[in-house]
Amino acid sequence: MGFIKVELHIDSVVVVQVISTGKLNNKLGWSLVLNIRKLLELDWEVTIAHAYRETNKCADALANVGCQLGREILFYEDCPPHMKDLVLAYVMGITTPRMISV
Repeated sequence: MGFIKVELHIDSVVVVQVISTGKLNNKLGWSLVLNIRKLLELDWEVTIAHAYRETNKCADALANVGCQLGREILFYEDCPPHMKDLVLAYVMGITTPRMISV
């Protein structure tokens, strides 16, 4: 698409570290990490950062809208209805616990 600067926000600190350093203790995901690192070395500037999951919810919702538009451009004058609850939860600092089994 011709992008020369990309910001990649990931809601897992561990994934940010693995992608940034290329160091992985488990061989299961090694080929995926290698493929991601190859993409990062292409002719563009990629910034990788950690973003809290609540922030990513808003970005995910907007990305879903963008994927459905095709080549259209959409501008909002007010917060879109499907985003209001996400933005309100983010502003209020509401978090959703996540159960992880290891």
